[in-house]
Amino acid sequence: MKIGFIGFGEVGYEMTKGFISQDSRHDIFVYDPLYEKAETKARAEEAQAMLFNTPLHVVQQELDVLFVAVPAPYSFDAWKSAASHLTRTTICVDLTTASSETKKQIASELHSTNSKFVDAAIMGPLKGNQHKVPMMVSGNASKEFMAWGKELEMNLEYVSDVPGDATNIKFIRSIFTKGLSTLLHEVMEIAEKLEMDETILASITSTIDKEPFETVMNRLITGNVLHSERRVKEMENVIAFMLENDVEPHMTRATRDKLLNISNTDLKERFHGKAPTHWKQVMQSINHGE
Repeated sequence: MKIGFIGFGEVGYEMTKGFISQDSRHDIFVYDPLYEKAETKARAEEAQAMLFNTPLHVVQQELDVLFVAVPAPYSFDAWKSAASHLTRTTICVDLTTASSETKKQIASELHSTNSKFVDAAIMGPLKGNQHKVPMMVSGNASKEFMAWGKELEMNLEYVSDVPGDATNIKFIRSIFTKGLSTLLHEVMEIAEKLEMDETILASITSTIDKEPFETVMNRLITGNVLHSERRVKEMENVIAFMLENDVEPHMTRATRDKLLNISNTDLKERFHGKAPTHWKQVMQSINHGE
């Protein structure tokens, strides 16, 4: 296999090591703006990749697959500079965290050259997983890329033929994963300060572990329909409590504001003062007025 990377940071480095460990006969060609740095050269040597000083040298290698793994703001320009030199057989895979709109623009740009485009969203840690890291894929060449990746034992999940759909899944999931990490940070910051961290951890663990996650989620979301107003006042008291203890309540304020937003809707009236039975009813009511 001939594989190319424009961008040879953690993503390109870890995936390249995985490809080579899977089959040392792969030819891997890479470019990175920091190609002159000793660290970049050492990475390329360790990963058995040929390091070039321009992205065009990578693109001109008659590649089976070209991955772009640059910082999101540079994604569109990276593809635009490569587009006219791509062969029609190369599968073009964007691994960046650029927006879905940018992915659509890239796909449109490549479409003019009859190129095959895949929006690939990395859904797990690269270290340890390397090229087998879970990815969601969308775009016109997604199924072809999945067939190619299967031979290399990649972990790919098809979303749709629409570029940007895979990225949207990653972004929505990030609201939860990054939000949860910062929420837990804030919780344990105040808990440890008051020497209550073990008690709080045990209490939260008991709440989360005693039921399936969707059951917990269902109860929490549907409960807000009836109780958001009361919970706004509770969170205002919590904010005051945290400030008294010199802990900045960033996530707590956000919780208060979201509850206030829910309180200002007519959800309670729509459900006639009764809690809905399923969280999806709440979302359908908010998004579609059902």
